[in-house]
Amino acid sequence: MADKGNDRTGDIFSWIEKELDPKACTTEDLIYNDMESQSAYSLPVIYQPFDAAVRWHWSDRGSLYDFLYTTRGEGKRLLDFGPGDGWPSLLVAPFVKEVVGVDSSPKRVETCIENARRLGISNARFVSYRSGSRLPFEDDSFDGIMAASSIEQTPDPKQTLSELYRVLKPGGRIRIFYETLGEYKGGLEYDIWIFGLAGDRSKLILYKRDPEHEYALQYGLTIAIPEKELKEKLSVDGEVSFRHVTEHFLEGIKGIITSAQVCKTIHPSGRTLVSWLKEIGFKEVVATYSGSMAAARLFDSYAADDRPSDLESVDEAVRKVVKVVTELEAPIELDPMITGIK
Repeated sequence: MADKGNDRTGDIFSWIEKELDPKACTTEDLIYNDMESQSAYSLPVIYQPFDAAVRWHWSDRGSLYDFLYTTRGEGKRLLDFGPGDGWPSLLVAPFVKEVVGVDSSPKRVETCIENARRLGISNARFVSYRSGSRLPFEDDSFDGIMAASSIEQTPDPKQTLSELYRVLKPGGRIRIFYETLGEYKGGLEYDIWIFGLAGDRSKLILYKRDPEHEYALQYGLTIAIPEKELKEKLSVDGEVSFRHVTEHFLEGIKGIITSAQVCKTIHPSGRTLVSWLKEIGFKEVVATYSGSMAAARLFDSYAADDRPSDLESVDEAVRKVVKVVTELEAPIELDPMITGIK
């Protein structure tokens, strides 16, 4: 829940640094190793039956065909960098020769393997690596690469792009969806997130974003009370807000804070990404509109009683639109999806 900072915002982070001495970490240690499901078990097809009456289920199919078409991946070998719960790997798998997911979180890899087994998908495999290190693949290994909200989760996104360039075959394509900080300008730089952990513990994450310099600091506090209880302690008039995290509140729970972490993530804008990709050596870099957006707009264009009602019919409609839209160049100021060609 994004929130405006209060006058004592700086004091809060200074207090954490002084009193808790947070340990620097990467995002897998901060968040992803603690999550049973990165998507809260909400993904259509992977976790939930596809529902043609749900707009975002259409959007999800649009993302599938976006990655498939922009990478030219049909019948080929694709890499999914940062697959989370197996997305989009497990959706793309029926259309490709092989898809390999690589993630720096052992928990995410374990989850992906289990989901592939449960769904009976045999041409998807998942491997782990240490974040920021050399990828465990030979040069020129993949025909295409999918990267969905993952490159910016690594310690050095530009170096990560260089590694992805290395393992991509000449003529191969990478398709990138990324999270920028532009939407947080104007007082929305500070944020809070609480989620439950095993053993009646919870995690409080406080975000301090710097959109101008394209980075964010994330402070993670592990607290020895359940999620519900922590939210109740922070709630004012039924609302949990960053404004409610004060020095007084932190002093009150200091005795039950069992660990403190800090993580810095770099969030390049579309313009920065294009510049990096060209510097790294990609011969062509194109920013285009997304299949996800197109599929959602297509959903909106139907009256409820005229809308396709099953997955096969939805796919037939979505594929045609995505093929067109993902070839349309988008203004870089919109931070659109980006395709790099080696």
